[in-house]
Amino acid sequence: MNRQLTDRRAQLTLAALAVALLGMLVPARHLVAQTQTVTVRDAWVREAAAGRAVTGAFMVIVNSGDTPRALVRGTASVGDTLELHEMKREDGMMRMSPVQRIEIPAKGEAALRPGGYHLMLFGLKAPLTATDTVRFTLTLDDGSSVQVAAPVRSMQGRMP
Repeated sequence: MNRQLTDRRAQLTLAALAVALLGMLVPARHLVAQTQTVTVRDAWVREAAAGRAVTGAFMVIVNSGDTPRALVRGTASVGDTLELHEMKREDGMMRMSPVQRIEIPAKGEAALRPGGYHLMLFGLKAPLTATDTVRFTLTLDDGSSVQVAAPVRSMQGRMP
Protein backbone atom coordinates (compact mmCIF):
# COMPACT_ATOMS: atom_id res chain seq x y z
CA MET A 1 0.00 0.00 0.00
CA ASN A 2 2.85 2.36 0.85
CA ARG A 3 4.40 1.75 -2.60
CA GLN A 4 1.12 2.64 -4.35
CA LEU A 5 0.89 5.89 -2.40
CA THR A 6 4.47 6.81 -3.35
CA ASP A 7 3.80 6.05 -7.04
CA ARG A 8 0.60 8.13 -6.96
CA ARG A 9 2.42 11.10 -5.40
CA ALA A 10 5.12 10.86 -8.08
CA GLN A 11 2.46 10.84 -10.81
CA LEU A 12 0.74 13.90 -9.32
CA THR A 13 4.06 15.71 -8.98
CA LEU A 14 4.92 15.02 -12.63
CA ALA A 15 1.46 16.13 -13.73
CA ALA A 16 1.77 19.39 -11.77
CA LEU A 17 5.22 19.99 -13.29
CA ALA A 18 3.86 19.38 -16.81
CA VAL A 19 1.02 21.86 -16.23
CA ALA A 20 3.47 24.47 -14.90
CA LEU A 21 5.77 24.02 -17.91
CA LEU A 22 2.87 24.34 -20.33
CA GLY A 23 1.80 27.53 -18.58
CA MET A 24 5.28 28.97 -19.13
CA LEU A 25 5.26 28.03 -22.83
CA VAL A 26 1.99 29.76 -23.69
CA PRO A 27 3.34 33.32 -23.24
CA ALA A 28 6.52 32.41 -25.16
CA ARG A 29 4.50 31.01 -28.06
CA HIS A 30 2.38 34.18 -28.04
CA LEU A 31 5.53 36.36 -28.15
CA VAL A 32 6.92 34.40 -31.11
CA ALA A 33 3.66 34.93 -32.97
CA GLN A 34 3.93 38.69 -32.38
CA THR A 35 7.51 38.99 -33.60
CA GLN A 36 6.98 36.80 -36.65
CA THR A 37 4.85 39.53 -38.24
CA VAL A 38 7.90 41.82 -38.49
CA THR A 39 10.93 40.55 -40.39
CA VAL A 40 14.01 42.07 -41.99
CA ARG A 41 15.47 41.47 -45.44
CA ASP A 42 18.38 42.86 -47.48
CA ALA A 43 20.27 44.04 -44.39
CA TRP A 44 23.82 45.36 -44.80
CA VAL A 45 26.32 47.64 -43.07
CA ARG A 46 28.58 50.12 -44.80
CA GLU A 47 32.28 49.45 -44.29
CA ALA A 48 33.63 52.12 -41.95
CA ALA A 49 36.03 54.64 -43.49
CA ALA A 50 39.61 54.35 -42.26
CA GLY A 51 40.01 55.86 -38.82
CA ARG A 52 36.27 56.47 -38.37
CA ALA A 53 34.33 54.93 -35.47
CA VAL A 54 30.95 55.47 -37.13
CA THR A 55 29.03 53.85 -39.98
CA GLY A 56 25.52 53.27 -41.30
CA ALA A 57 23.27 50.22 -41.56
CA PHE A 58 20.51 49.64 -44.09
CA MET A 59 17.69 47.12 -44.52
CA VAL A 60 14.05 46.64 -45.38
CA ILE A 61 11.75 46.02 -42.41
CA VAL A 62 8.60 44.13 -43.44
CA ASN A 63 5.39 44.10 -41.40
CA SER A 64 3.07 41.30 -42.54
CA GLY A 65 0.69 41.96 -39.65
CA ASP A 66 -2.59 43.88 -39.51
CA THR A 67 -1.27 46.41 -36.98
CA PRO A 68 1.16 49.23 -37.81
CA ARG A 69 4.45 48.93 -35.94
CA ALA A 70 7.40 51.26 -35.41
CA LEU A 71 11.09 50.71 -34.88
CA VAL A 72 11.95 52.64 -31.70
CA ARG A 73 15.48 51.56 -30.75
CA GLY A 74 18.15 48.94 -31.20
CA THR A 75 21.56 47.65 -30.30
CA ALA A 76 24.45 46.37 -32.38
CA SER A 77 27.23 43.91 -31.61
CA VAL A 78 29.98 46.24 -32.81
CA GLY A 79 29.24 49.71 -31.44
CA ASP A 80 28.53 51.65 -28.30
CA THR A 81 25.41 53.38 -29.62
CA LEU A 82 22.80 52.75 -32.30
CA GLU A 83 20.58 55.66 -33.40
CA LEU A 84 17.68 55.88 -35.82
CA HIS A 85 18.40 58.58 -38.44
CA GLU A 86 16.90 60.25 -41.47
CA MET A 87 18.51 62.13 -44.36
CA LYS A 88 16.33 64.82 -45.89
CA ARG A 89 16.75 67.89 -48.04
CA GLU A 90 16.47 71.19 -46.17
CA ASP A 91 17.26 74.54 -47.79
CA GLY A 92 18.82 72.79 -50.77
CA MET A 93 21.16 70.66 -48.66
CA MET A 94 20.96 67.08 -47.45
CA ARG A 95 20.93 66.93 -43.66
CA MET A 96 21.07 63.96 -41.33
CA SER A 97 19.18 64.02 -38.06
CA PRO A 98 18.08 61.50 -35.42
CA VAL A 99 14.44 60.41 -35.29
CA GLN A 100 12.47 58.90 -32.41
CA ARG A 101 10.84 56.15 -34.49
CA ILE A 102 10.55 54.70 -37.96
CA GLU A 103 6.99 53.74 -38.89
CA ILE A 104 6.32 50.32 -40.46
CA PRO A 105 2.80 50.26 -41.91
CA ALA A 106 0.52 47.25 -41.53
CA LYS A 107 0.95 44.91 -44.50
CA GLY A 108 3.82 47.17 -45.63
CA GLU A 109 7.48 47.91 -45.21
CA ALA A 110 9.98 50.57 -44.22
CA ALA A 111 13.06 50.85 -46.43
CA LEU A 112 16.20 51.98 -44.63
CA ARG A 113 18.44 53.12 -47.49
CA PRO A 114 21.33 55.53 -48.08
CA GLY A 115 19.85 59.00 -48.47
CA GLY A 116 16.77 58.23 -46.35
CA TYR A 117 16.01 56.46 -43.09
CA HIS A 118 18.94 54.41 -41.77
CA LEU A 119 20.66 53.24 -38.59
CA MET A 120 23.84 54.95 -37.38
CA LEU A 121 26.41 52.99 -35.37
CA PHE A 122 28.66 55.10 -33.17
CA GLY A 123 31.71 54.09 -31.14
CA LEU A 124 32.75 51.12 -33.27
CA LYS A 125 34.88 48.79 -31.17
CA ALA A 126 37.02 47.70 -34.14
CA PRO A 127 37.30 48.55 -37.84
CA LEU A 128 34.66 46.85 -40.00
CA THR A 129 35.64 45.10 -43.21
CA ALA A 130 33.72 43.23 -45.89
CA THR A 131 34.38 39.90 -44.14
CA ASP A 132 32.47 40.96 -41.00
CA THR A 133 28.86 40.43 -39.95
CA VAL A 134 27.06 42.78 -37.57
CA ARG A 135 24.31 41.46 -35.30
CA PHE A 136 21.45 43.76 -34.36
CA THR A 137 18.55 43.57 -31.95
CA LEU A 138 15.82 45.90 -33.16
CA THR A 139 13.08 46.85 -30.68
CA LEU A 140 9.57 47.68 -31.83
CA ASP A 141 6.96 49.91 -30.22
CA ASP A 142 5.10 46.91 -28.76
CA GLY A 143 8.24 45.75 -26.91
CA SER A 144 8.96 42.84 -29.24
CA SER A 145 12.34 42.53 -30.90
CA VAL A 146 13.81 41.28 -34.15
CA GLN A 147 17.27 39.73 -34.47
CA VAL A 148 19.23 40.66 -37.60
CA ALA A 149 22.60 39.54 -38.99
CA ALA A 150 23.92 41.98 -41.61
CA PRO A 151 27.05 41.55 -43.72
CA VAL A 152 29.46 44.44 -44.07
CA ARG A 153 29.80 45.71 -47.65
CA SER A 154 32.97 47.19 -49.02
CA MET A 155 32.59 50.76 -50.25
CA GLN A 156 35.64 50.53 -52.49
CA GLY A 157 34.61 51.55 -55.99
CA ARG A 158 31.12 52.64 -54.89
CA MET A 159 29.64 56.07 -54.39
CA PRO A 160 29.51 56.91 -50.64
